[in-house]
Amino acid sequence: MMDRIQINGVWYVREDFNYVREKEREMNLTFSQTCTYETDDYCWEATRLYKDKETFYPDIDIKFTDKSWTKPWQEEYWDNNAWMKGVLEEDPESIFEAKNNMNDEGIADFRAFLKKLVELEWLTK
Repeated sequence: MMDRIQINGVWYVREDFNYVREKEREMNLTFSQTCTYETDDYCWEATRLYKDKETFYPDIDIKFTDKSWTKPWQEEYWDNNAWMKGVLEEDPESIFEAKNNMNDEGIADFRAFLKKLVELEWLTK
């Protein structure tokens, strides 16, 4: 006889299926590292993704949080590495775009963070 189960007077055939193990098999995980620099007015969280277990993709993403004006804080995600390098090299067009998000002190702090990311080999110059 089949393994049966009765619920509220109705008989069902019991099926064993481990959903947790099945979900684990379906997962396609992405691993990353983050590096965060925070001031009173701004926060920059750089993320780099692993290509495989030992190497990273060459580009980074930055989650930018503006804490200087309003609550809830404004967040943006930046993934244009050429623009980041332009800010680092004080390219006038890149600096002009950066001024849409940060004051001069914030841009100086952001440039210092980008320099550190270059030193750490997260960002190539």
